[in-house]
Amino acid sequence: MTNEIKIELGDYKGLKATKRKLKVEAKEMENALKYVQNSRAKIITVNEPVKKGNRLEVDFEVRCAGVKVENGESKNHPLILGEGQFLPGFENELEGMKAGEEKEFSLKVPAEWQDKRVAGKNLDFKVKVNIVQERQVPEMNDEFAQSLGNFKTWEDFKKNVEDGLFQEKELMEKQRIRIELIEQVAENSKIDLPKALIDAELNNMINEFKASISQFGLEFETYLSQIKSSLEDLKNNWKTQAEKRAKMGLCIKAIADKEKIVPTAKEIEEKMNQELMRYPDIEKAKKEIDLVALKSYTEGAIINEKVFELLEKEAIIK
Repeated sequence: MTNEIKIELGDYKGLKATKRKLKVEAKEMENALKYVQNSRAKIITVNEPVKKGNRLEVDFEVRCAGVKVENGESKNHPLILGEGQFLPGFENELEGMKAGEEKEFSLKVPAEWQDKRVAGKNLDFKVKVNIVQERQVPEMNDEFAQSLGNFKTWEDFKKNVEDGLFQEKELMEKQRIRIELIEQVAENSKIDLPKALIDAELNNMINEFKASISQFGLEFETYLSQIKSSLEDLKNNWKTQAEKRAKMGLCIKAIADKEKIVPTAKEIEEKMNQELMRYPDIEKAKKEIDLVALKSYTEGAIINEKVFELLEKEAIIK
């Protein structure tokens, strides 16, 4: 497409960037270790009054002025008391209950509640506690470390976690510098950017965003209504970023053309095989996946990587 677009490529060698000093903070270590500890917690069913930290399974029904609220009923709904995942006050009503007990109560929904259908209204709840469970977390000691892998002591495991966190920071910093370098190229280049390309990049950004929020179980339209926005609002807000992304993409392609960067068949094959290794059944994956599309994507990914490696090699990074 660069053949159809007028582009006067700016300098892409001798660019400058500053590498930030990286450090794993104590709070990051604390959170990471707590995550591991909690992930190995044992869940034990108890016949005791509900208290904060307990894992529960409850049946509930919600009504507003006598009418059942849409999606306001659930059976064996799991929750951990104290995480605040429900309407304010809901979890407080469950404290002290035992498995098998039922309770009815009313709560007023805050006016600023995200679900505008019930915001500011009084809701009537009917709840039954089915299961009360305690989460027993292991002690952070040598024995626990040994259960996690090839570690002799807890200090060995902590060092492994710290190294992993530091490597993540290094990877993120590498990506930040790469973006900074290609942004400099785009700013120094003269590009006659057609509207169609900006629109295409905007659509890519929207699709990426839809995929991202769907991982949290959110519907795109529901999210837009919650933030009181529209698809056109997003596009207007993201237009400048879309232009920047489109220019960077064109510059990468132009650098690859100028430097004659072309992946070999072997490189493409190896990279595709790495991608296919992610699937449990490789042969089945080959039949179900669009291999032509995968090859095109793989070729583009290799070109991008080689261009960024070139920019890094030729840049002055301090």
